[in-house]
Parts: sequence; structure tokens; C-alpha cells
Amino acid sequence: MTTATALATPPGEALRAAVARRSPRVVEALDPGHALARARAWAARSVPDATVEAVRVRSVRYHPDGGCTLRYLVQLSSAGPERLLLVRVPASGTGIAVRPFPADPDLPTLRHALDPLLMREVLGRVVPGTGGARAIGRCEVDVVRYPREERCVLRYRLSPGAGGAGELHHPVVFGKVYGDSSAATTAAGLRVLRAGLRVLPGPLRVVVPQPLAVVPSLRLGLTEAIPGRPVLPDLLRRACEAGPGADRRLQEAVAAAARAAAAVHACDSWGTRLPVRDLAVERALAERDLTALDPVWPGVAAYLRRRVVGALEAVAGNGSATGWPVVPVLAHGDLTPGQVLLDDSGRAGIVDVDTLCVAEPALDLGRFLAYLHVAGIRRSPAAWPLLADLTGIFLTTYLDVQAPSAGAGNVAVDARRLLLARTAAYRVLALARLGASACRQLKDDRLGAATDVLDAGNDWMRSVAV
Repeated sequence: MTTATALATPPGEALRAAVARRSPRVVEALDPGHALARARAWAARSVPDATVEAVRVRSVRYHPDGGCTLRYLVQLSSAGPERLLLVRVPASGTGIAVRPFPADPDLPTLRHALDPLLMREVLGRVVPGTGGARAIGRCEVDVVRYPREERCVLRYRLSPGAGGAGELHHPVVFGKVYGDSSAATTAAGLRVLRAGLRVLPGPLRVVVPQPLAVVPSLRLGLTEAIPGRPVLPDLLRRACEAGPGADRRLQEAVAAAARAAAAVHACDSWGTRLPVRDLAVERALAERDLTALDPVWPGVAAYLRRRVVGALEAVAGNGSATGWPVVPVLAHGDLTPGQVLLDDSGRAGIVDVDTLCVAEPALDLGRFLAYLHVAGIRRSPAAWPLLADLTGIFLTTYLDVQAPSAGAGNVAVDARRLLLARTAAYRVLALARLGASACRQLKDDRLGAATDVLDAGNDWMRSVAV
């Protein structure tokens, strides 16, 4: 095929229509024909011997000032993988910036962290058990995850070199490049979490990566590889496509995620300097996200605000309660189905602890359920019976592990009811932020799923016996 074609996944017709009225240049940058022209202009400068065969528009992020960042996946006539172009559309002016990955202005050290020769030297120097750079024969670098916001996850695969004394202790090392100095903070949080998990009973322990080193000059944090894969999202997708009912593996994965949450919450948070997040903080974060929608999608912002206000009114006064489950604990802060790994034996691991914090347990539970419900409804509007079953498994497993065993039966029941009520409030706050994020990414389907889940209310709570 010699004629270049421009392929684009429509990022959202209704959301994009609102953007067009405020930021026509953003919509122009999303247009397949414009993307093709920009890609050709870049190729003429950078790879003049190649022809642009196709362009796909990806990873849109609309900014409150009216600008936008997005990515073009470019297929060239020459053999090889697609090339990634990073595109920044300013709120005003004419200068649309197009940069080839990894020239990301938000991650100025990324190109160095991707350099296998440089990283062979760095890893040999800072990672325990390598024996120095001469002990590493080869360093291969893979991009594992490159989200839209100021971080990139890399995998370093190391092979022994002639100067080594034997097998490398860490043949696979994961690195995360940040846009700021968060690497040191994350490593400190990991150490707190690992210390807390170490003293828990064996059945309750989960695996979290050991921090290996921090390289401040590269804004890079390095951790060991842990066994397992994030199987829950894929199992959920298959179940939604197959119809009613959850298979055993999906049920076990959800139960493992609940036990992982309980394990984190059982760790000692005393004396830590982690951020504290309560309902007031979460409401402020949600309001910040919704305020950014007001100039473009005021109707969506108003709808989400009403849901937030209703959820918080439903738990008004509960913040004065003492003891479990309101007392703050060590919390993951961003617990979603994709953050939980499972190995072949069913043992759980947790990754991405950048958001480790001190919060009441309902923060993690509500966020996990928000993402679980949106993922299911996005796959199939008929997924509610399945999601109700999985919600019941998740919360019942958590309660069985974490709920206090002492005290009168009525006290325990009241505590469980309070936990569910506050989980419902945090779930709505997470859904509101999910909806706001969907708008900024121009994802109508994701926004629709979030609003459908909000409209369904708290029927999911009926699946949990208290």
C-alpha cells in the first residue's frame, strides 16, 4: 500500500464538540489529516528517506488553560516499530511543538534512563549484587508503561558479563522516571510498607518490590522485579464479554485484592511522614478537578458536584466516630484492579506505591470499587449482576480479614455498616475524579460509564452481609 492513510480512534464526539468552541486548534491537532501533515513534516526533517504510511492519534489530555498534549503513533515505510511523536498544543499562539519520544519536556532525564550503555554503568554502580558495570554484559531497556502524567516505567534486562563473578542477583530491574524528586519519597514509602508487612502473619503477607536504589541525577527510582501479573483487568474483561457469572479465577483474584488491601491497612503507620488524606482532602482534590471542567463542560461538572455533595451528606457526622474503621491506617492511595499482581500460586503482590499515604480504610476500598465498576460497565452495560457478585466477594473478604473481632456483636455490625457507608462516599469521590479525567482525555465512553455507575447509586452494598 503506497497511499498514506491516517487512522485515528475518535477521542469523543460530544466532548470534542465542546472543546471546538473554546480551543479550535486542539481539535485541528486531533484531526487525522492534520496529524498526517504534522507527521510528514517531522519525517521530512528527521527521516527524509522514509515515507509516512499511517498515523494514529493517541493519549489526548486537554489542559485547563485551553491547551492540549497528545501523541501520534507514526508508521513509516521502513521496517521497524511505530515511532511515537509527542505533541503539545499551546493555549494561544501558533507554535505546536512536535517532539520524537523520548524528548519529553516533562521528563527531561528520560532519554538518559533509556540509554542502555549509560544505564549499564549506572546499574552496575548502584544496584546491589551486580558486581560493577564489567559484571553486566548487556543492558536492554523496555518501556513498560508511559502514562500521560510525568512518569515512565522502564524494565532493565541484564545479562552477565565477562567480568562478573556469577549470576546477577537482579537480572531484571524496574525503573520509574519522574518529573520531580518523587523517587526518593516513593522508596521511603516502600521501605515503610515492607517493614510493616514483614511482621504480619504469613497468610496475610503480600509481596511488594524492594527498593534497590535512587539515582537523583536521573530522577530515577529502581526496584526489584516481583512475581505475578495484573490478571484482574483481563479476567474482568473476559467475564463481561462472556455474560453473567464470574469464573473461579476472577473470584479468587478479587478476593486476593481484598486480602492485599487488608494487609496494607494492617501495617503500622505510626511515625511515618506520609501524606494524610481524609474526606476533606479528597473532596478538595475532586473540586479542583471539577473546577477545571467548568469553562468547557459546565453541565458535566455540575452533575458530578451534585453526586459528590449527596455522597458526603449521606455520611455527615460519621467523621466524629472513633476507632475502626474511621481511624487512619497505612493506605495504598491509588488501589485499582491493575495495581494488584497474582503469581501462579495465587499470592498477591502490589505495585505502584507512589501514592502511599495515611487514610481511613474506606479510601482504598472506595477507589478500588470505583475502578472495578467503571471497567465492567464500560465493557458491558449488563455487567451489574457480575459486578455485584465481585463487590460482595471483595468487601466480605476484606471484612473477614480486617474487621475487629473483639467487642459486642452489635458494635461489630455498626462498625461494618460505617465502613460501607464511608466506602460509598470515597467511591463517589473517585468516580467524580474518573469522570473529570475522562473529559480531559475526551473519552465519551469512559465518562458515560462513570455516570452510569453514579446513576446506579449504592445498590452494590446489598451484596455485602453485615
